[in-house]
This record gives sequence, C-alpha cells and structure tokens, in this order.
Amino acid sequence: MTATENINCLKNFMQLVCCDGTIHPNEKAFLYTAAKEMAVTVDDWGALLKEVLKDDIPFYPIADRDKAIAALKAMIVLAKADGQVDEREKKMALQFAKSIGVSKREWKEIVGVRDTDDLFKPFSQSGGHIVAIKDDFEKFDDFLKTAQDHRVKVQAIDLKSHLESSPAEKAAVCFHAAPEKDASIARCEVLLNKTAGSGLVCILNRYQGHQVKYLHEVGLRTCVIEPVYSRDIAEILTQTD
Repeated sequence: MTATENINCLKNFMQLVCCDGTIHPNEKAFLYTAAKEMAVTVDDWGALLKEVLKDDIPFYPIADRDKAIAALKAMIVLAKADGQVDEREKKMALQFAKSIGVSKREWKEIVGVRDTDDLFKPFSQSGGHIVAIKDDFEKFDDFLKTAQDHRVKVQAIDLKSHLESSPAEKAAVCFHAAPEKDASIARCEVLLNKTAGSGLVCILNRYQGHQVKYLHEVGLRTCVIEPVYSRDIAEILTQTD
C-alpha cells in the first residue's frame, strides 16, 4: 500500500468512528495502533479529524483491492470496538464493501473477523522472508514492489551466488522459469537439491504455463503465474512454515 493509500485508509477509519457522533477510548486506541502499523505519522490528530469531517466524500480511495479488503475487515473490527455496532457504522461498512465490489460470500466471511491480527501487516508477522533469484526474472521490480508493500523482506541474488551461499533461515526461495522447458527443469532440480525440497516457488509468465506440469513432475509444489499478486506473496511465505 502506498503512503497515500495508508493515509486514506486511516481517514476511512476516522470517518467510521465519527459517524455515530462519539469516539470511544477503544476506537481511539485502534486508530493509534492502525497509524503505527501503517507507518502513518500524525502530528495533529485534531487537525486530521477536522479535515476528515470537512471533506464531503463517501470514502477515501484505496486502489489495491487486497488492501481495501484488509481495510474493510479492520472497519468491521473498529465498529465493534466500543462494544456495540451502531446502524450508521454498519451502513458505512456496507457501502464501503459495495464500493470495492465485495460479493455476498466475501461479506459473510469478513463480518466474522474477530480481531485485528494481520490486518495491516498480513504477511510479515511470520518473520519469514523471500530469496528471489533474478535470472530471467523480467518483472522483478513488480514482484519486489508487491512484497515491499507488505513489508516483506526480499533478498535479490543470482542463481550462481545463491547456490554457493549458505541456506537462508526461514526463507522462501523464488526462481523464475527459463525460456526453455529443459532449462527450467534443470534449474528447478538443482534448487530443490539446495532447499531439500521445501520452500521453493517457481514464477512463470503466462506463455510458460505449459511448463508447470513438468516442474510438478520433478517435485516442485508451488508455481505462480505472473502478475504476482498480494495473495501470491502470502502463499509464497507459507512455504517456509
């Protein structure tokens, strides 16, 4: 999430806590925690509150849908923070959900959220990180940005250096498929050897999708087709568990 989206997220939370006319101490604590977790520095909370109350807009935009969903989950938690859900709070959360295209099924899942764990930093809590092998990784910058948006540490390294290095502790290893199937398989086999068969993920572009079955045949569990989304980063990190 960008710095602007982090601020917009916090402003959406402030809109929610204000809609019932009072700000409960638990709601204040939630806002302070949210600001800290999203690295938003608020020099003057009073001035920011006045700005939010003055702005005549339904919601502040959050372009990344995964982050918007996380914000919606947080709004549900926030609505419950004072011990009761005001109808105005419920209406605002519903309107935000509709504005980001949440389905009825998603809504039912989201309203069941019980706490704030992993809402702001959903992928970095495990302490794991990613070793990304740059060979043939044309969209590496995009991959890096998606990971960094979730505060996930990525170590960029070339294949030769990685093979000569000591195994990284609690790290998922990502490599990109080569243009040719046989080269991808050879790369995969040597990396499976290095990782002892766990924590390894192959990234492929859509034209290389046919390689997946061959990679699975040599023992690779996880493949991701570009573009790499937030949910893919989460899945990659689970390989370290």
